[in-house]
Amino acid sequence: MKNKVQLITYPDSLGKDLKELNQILKKELGDKIGGVYILPFYPSSGDRGFSILTHLKVDPKFGSWKDVEKISQTYDLMTDLIVNHISSQSEIFRDFLSRGSKSKYKGYFITASQFSNQGKNGFLIRILDFFKKLDKVFHYKGVSRKALKRIYRPRQGSPFQIFQARNGRKVPVWCTFSRDQIDLNLENRKVRQMLTRAMEKLSKNGANMLRIDAAGYAIKKKGTSCFMIPETYELVSELGKEAHKKNLTIVPEVHGYYGEQIKLAGGENVDYVYDFCLPALVLHSLYQKDFRKLKKWIKIRPDNQVTVLDTHDGIGIVDVEGLLGERETKKLIKNIYVRGGKELVEKASGENSQNVDNYQINTTFFSALGESDFEYLLARAIQFFIPGIPQVYYVGWLAGSNDEEKFQETGVGRDLNRRNYAWEEIKRERKRKVVRNLEKLMEFRSNYPVFSGEFTLKESSPNILEIEWQKGKNFTSLFIDLKSKKVEIKYQDPKEGKLKNLIKF
Repeated sequence: MKNKVQLITYPDSLGKDLKELNQILKKELGDKIGGVYILPFYPSSGDRGFSILTHLKVDPKFGSWKDVEKISQTYDLMTDLIVNHISSQSEIFRDFLSRGSKSKYKGYFITASQFSNQGKNGFLIRILDFFKKLDKVFHYKGVSRKALKRIYRPRQGSPFQIFQARNGRKVPVWCTFSRDQIDLNLENRKVRQMLTRAMEKLSKNGANMLRIDAAGYAIKKKGTSCFMIPETYELVSELGKEAHKKNLTIVPEVHGYYGEQIKLAGGENVDYVYDFCLPALVLHSLYQKDFRKLKKWIKIRPDNQVTVLDTHDGIGIVDVEGLLGERETKKLIKNIYVRGGKELVEKASGENSQNVDNYQINTTFFSALGESDFEYLLARAIQFFIPGIPQVYYVGWLAGSNDEEKFQETGVGRDLNRRNYAWEEIKRERKRKVVRNLEKLMEFRSNYPVFSGEFTLKESSPNILEIEWQKGKNFTSLFIDLKSKKVEIKYQDPKEGKLKNLIKF
């Protein structure tokens, strides 16, 4: 992977399809980025592409595999490998409901009876189920309430959704996220083979980096939380091993306790992990004018990370558990609400967005900073100077505000941060000073040859952050004083041989 800025975008959020996206990337961004992560372009039944029908096709409304490959000829290309689930409208799930035990896909999913059969009660469960007494003994379709309480998921209630089979029988099937997303049984050899075929297809058509979507939830085991258990780490390692055979780099996507990310980053066959702690810690630092928590994280974090401030999923709060205290976290959430537009952001997050709590807060990063150009550029400078491959969400590239109109229209909280831009709008937004300065930062981070060199975080007072990079004769430094609002980004000009300021803040 090139150690350059990558852009995150939907196939139809910058222009109308993949073909126009390719033109926009080359003409509007050029070498300011080195890679692009295109969110799901596969046929799907919802969740803006994540309720996937198959990895083996491109949705015709976005274009074709040829369009995907053309983008990869200019940029590193990241795509999604959606391992946890498949659409309820997919061919394999419909066949399972229609044919039951005769379906060749019968072992592809996790039913309540399969989950409970991990104990010693299989025969008893079948007898009780036949006489309609199952729930009186096991409390929920053969699974005890005690087992259900142990399960960790960002939604309320049981993970089992009831589906009607063709013969009239009701089948409870595990759905971590929604009724439209049916969890796959990753312990099934044929399911693993299906994912291997997907890797081959993606590699053949230009992908060189895979985001392993919702990796933490992929393995289910009775008596555990079913989240980031030992078997999950084993799965990620095995997926990485298969990916490497096809010249693919992997980035498991996991939102959770930061210690799990550190462990995962050092795992066998894992190339990168996401730095989901960074967005909340940068906001905390700028709100409180205090860099202590961010500095602590910089000192302990692994370097093989993809850094983000914004994604299609909002700002993660669960990720900084243990880095921020309970009171600090509550204050952070309150500040995000106030700066981003209290009633609007609060309405779009928490239980209102189908999460258990403030698992993630739905807002653009620019709005979370009260649409302050100065603070927004500070945040991006911090992201670009911290070790890792920086990704910038397309709304973030254009310093987009919360899309209240779209949210009111759909009622989907995440749509605050999922505005689509026509090409003419992109040209207009790029004329704004904040966007021009951000692009200058992106171009510098992508092309100044120092960010694979020696990184130094200098000791300083809580209100100051000072970072340096050195590689041969190349040198750059970031200095921020939140009290005096003094900011400097200096670099060694290779032509003139002297230090220069990159941007005047």
